[in-house]
Amino acid sequence: MKKLYLLLLSVYLLFCLDSCRQSDEFELKGELEGITSDMILVVFDDPEPKLDTIYPREGKFTYTFSPDTLNTFRLVDDSGETFPIFAEKGWKVSIKGSLAHPVIKGEGPNNEYQEFLQSIATMKDSAQICRQAESFIKSHPASPASAYILHRYFSQSANPNLELIARLTEPLTGKVKDCRVLNEVLQKLPEKGKNTSAYLNYMSIKKRNGEYLTWSSSGTQKQYSLINFWASWDKESVEIKDSLYTLCEKFSKNNLRIVNFSLDYNKEEWQKNTQKDTEQWIEVCDYKGWNNQILKQQNVQRLPFNILIDRNRKILGTNLYGKVLQTKIEALIAEDKQQK
Repeated sequence: MKKLYLLLLSVYLLFCLDSCRQSDEFELKGELEGITSDMILVVFDDPEPKLDTIYPREGKFTYTFSPDTLNTFRLVDDSGETFPIFAEKGWKVSIKGSLAHPVIKGEGPNNEYQEFLQSIATMKDSAQICRQAESFIKSHPASPASAYILHRYFSQSANPNLELIARLTEPLTGKVKDCRVLNEVLQKLPEKGKNTSAYLNYMSIKKRNGEYLTWSSSGTQKQYSLINFWASWDKESVEIKDSLYTLCEKFSKNNLRIVNFSLDYNKEEWQKNTQKDTEQWIEVCDYKGWNNQILKQQNVQRLPFNILIDRNRKILGTNLYGKVLQTKIEALIAEDKQQK
């Protein structure tokens, strides 16, 4: 009898532990249309930056984890479409439709973000959409959804209105201002007595081996990235790209990597002019040509063009070539050594 009692008690305790674990889990169920890739990238913004992947089957998936606090992350597909998700203990969230036109159900900011999307669903005029976004932000100063809306509709443009961004940011609560997405927006605002710092928006770039290029600010090495834009149909940009390869011999992979971003539309033409990928030399192409988001953000009108950034995606220089580029990188590395 005693053995039976202990057995029943053990089963009961296991059931309780499993129930507690399930109640702490966040669950996201998806049923998306138009997913052409075999994976969806999960980009965590808060409380710490990290990457994960979802492998949908015919667009369906279930993604779970146990958050200790409010987590915010974005779902990113191959086309570059992104959508924010807000995760807390025990929350159940569902997303249907597509990342471009999603329908999301769930607690807290998830419902708030969906309400905003519904409010602009029939709007065609971008100015009208921005006015609605401005209204949402003003009426939801404590919602992390406001940070993503501010980032998407006011920061991600070639010429952001910094005065308007500053006014919209001012009444937001401390927790919202501290989130990483909004911090990226705030970096664009001028500080008193200082020049405006420019940061690139997060980029979802897949390498030829299918892995995504990471832009995490974590790690012990201070690695700089030169994003070099070129195209097989632009002879000058091809010659400059080839000349950059010597930098891989001059600098360690822990100090510099070169990301050659092609504006080609044709895969064969692109690959004809590429070299073998290494940790330091990376060739990528999204086949969007001039519609690439980075070019739009920087208002680039011609090739060749390059951007030197640090691991936080802060822009350190543009259109640096030859001895000027080499000297700049050497100075940055020397400065890092002095700070250690």
